[in-house]
Amino acid sequence: MFGGNPVGTNQEITQALNGDNPKQINFLNPDAGMRVNALGELIDAWGTPYFFHQLSATEMEIRSAGPDKVMWTGDDLVTK
Repeated sequence: MFGGNPVGTNQEITQALNGDNPKQINFLNPDAGMRVNALGELIDAWGTPYFFHQLSATEMEIRSAGPDKVMWTGDDLVTK
């Protein structure tokens, strides 16, 4: 995580970002709109879990399904 991205499922990445990391740092800020569902997954504004795609040791693509709540459609929001 430090010097690279956390890897794993949404739930595993969320745990790492939520303090389950070597330095026990919490990177998630609920005041900034970051929300976690009952399964421990980081979710978007529409309540859908994000999709994390590891591109390299230091680059990750994060995808929101967007308002239609369906992945891989035209309204998806994607960032690296």
